[in-house]
Amino acid sequence: MFGVKLPPGYRDWRLISMAHEAGSLNDIRAVLGNDIAVQSYRDGTRPFPDGAVIARLAYKYVPSEENNAIFGQAQSFVPGAPTNAQFSVKDAQRYADTGGWGFGQFEDGKPNRSAALMETCYPCHARAPTKDDFVFTHYTP
Repeated sequence: MFGVKLPPGYRDWRLISMAHEAGSLNDIRAVLGNDIAVQSYRDGTRPFPDGAVIARLAYKYVPSEENNAIFGQAQSFVPGAPTNAQFSVKDAQRYADTGGWGFGQFEDGKPNRSAALMETCYPCHARAPTKDDFVFTHYTP
C-alpha cells in the first residue's frame, strides 16, 4: 500500500524516545530517527521535512529474572522477543493523501503488507495534534 521498505542501518539511528504500552499490547518501544528526523526533533521543525524517517521498534515487556534476583525484588523489566518494527516515512508529495507520511510494518524483517493493517495507520496518526505533524512521539533529550 505505501511501499515503505526496511531502511538499511536503522538500528544505528539515534534514540528519540522510549515508551511502555500497557493493556493488550503490553510492550516496550524504542523510537529511533534518521538524521533528518532527529534534527527536526531537536530544532522543533514542523512539519517534518521530506526524507525524515521515524522507526518504532516494539518488544515484549518481560521481567528480568537475573536483575530481580540481584535486587531481591521484582523491579526490573527488559525487552523480550521483538514483536514488530514500524516506520513512518515523510514524503509530502508521494503520501499527500495521508498527511505526507507513508507507513510500513515489519515482523522478523519481512514486510506486513496487510491492507487492513496499513489502512489503520493514518486514521490513528490523524488523531495526533496537527502541530505535531501526525506524530505522537516527543523528543526525549
